[in-house]
Amino acid sequence: MTNKLYYTDPFIYQWKTEITASENKNGTWEITLKDTAFYPEGGGQPCDLGTIDGIEVLAVRKEQDEVIHILNEKPNRTLVNCSLNKERRIEHTQHHSGQHLLSAVCVELYDIGTVSFHLSNDTATIDLNTPSLSRQQLLNIEARVNDYIYENRKINVFYINTNEASKYALRKVPSGHEQLRIVQIEGIEYNACGGTHVQTTSQIGLLKLMKTEKHRGHVRLFFSCGMRLLKDYSKKNEWVSSIANRLSSPPEKLPEKIEKLLSDNKEASQKYNALFEELSYEIAQKLLSEQEDGPFISTIFDQYSIKELEIIARNITNQSDKTVVFASTLENKILLLHNGTSPLHCGQIIKNHAAAFSGKGGGDAKKAQAFFSDIEQLKQFIEFVTTNLVQAEKIE
Repeated sequence: MTNKLYYTDPFIYQWKTEITASENKNGTWEITLKDTAFYPEGGGQPCDLGTIDGIEVLAVRKEQDEVIHILNEKPNRTLVNCSLNKERRIEHTQHHSGQHLLSAVCVELYDIGTVSFHLSNDTATIDLNTPSLSRQQLLNIEARVNDYIYENRKINVFYINTNEASKYALRKVPSGHEQLRIVQIEGIEYNACGGTHVQTTSQIGLLKLMKTEKHRGHVRLFFSCGMRLLKDYSKKNEWVSSIANRLSSPPEKLPEKIEKLLSDNKEASQKYNALFEELSYEIAQKLLSEQEDGPFISTIFDQYSIKELEIIARNITNQSDKTVVFASTLENKILLLHNGTSPLHCGQIIKNHAAAFSGKGGGDAKKAQAFFSDIEQLKQFIEFVTTNLVQAEKIE
């Protein structure tokens, strides 16, 4: 049976030990060690990663009392040097202890229990047994959690027999165990848990509630703490500083500055739309006069979006029964549109023929769009439509 160092000391990151067994399974090696600090995935906490004699550990899992380490190759020696990814372990340990404290405070303040805990490389969440949380509740929870962190309360780990569980205020007693591993935050809670934990609440670092989402009738609460929170703050501080420099504004004035920019942009957009309506009419008139013959008005535009091309096309179809075939090289898209008097089914044209030119899209009888990854094939598709499909695709 593996000696599990992560239970006795979560701050061991390097050690020497012996390989006790190895087996090749489906191209990877499953290794067991006499002693391991690699935590296997469980209880919402991901597994540790690192190296065994310089060989990358891909995953770690538990099988009964053994810890299985998955590697791409077998170490050459029996006595090996092991090394944990220290940053990953610390982040997981901080967040697991942070989750215990956060869940305890939700019960303390509002009698709201935790349904589940999820921890990944990017996020940490708890699902709470409540349909909603107010902004004030979130502020109160966050403040109380950080008060307990500042108080530097001890986090103790000890073992009890299952028949002793009633002596402790455990919210859940795991079944199928003769012994229980208890994690106690002094003066706050007892919890049966097999994860790695810090030694005092201050080692969790600051804890920040990030956002909430509704999830299957519960509230999913996202949080971050410790080293991961510092990295998140540093990244966002760089973004804020960069934006502030670009806008020549102190950071505290950014909300006001951005609101003004949005307002100015909305006003400019309204003016542009009004001017483009006038321009689109002139472009439509010009195209109608230049392409009087045939059932199509067809043009490739380099400067307009497909949304703008639809405005021009509507001006054309309001004045004629022609089918418009427009393309935007800005977006590598085409637009087929008519006023309903044409026998052509725009959507069926796209469905039946665009794929042959590496295009994809859809639409209905009177309007359809398609995207092409290659501009030359887009042009070939337009030529195909305007030369071969005058009566080919009838409206059903």
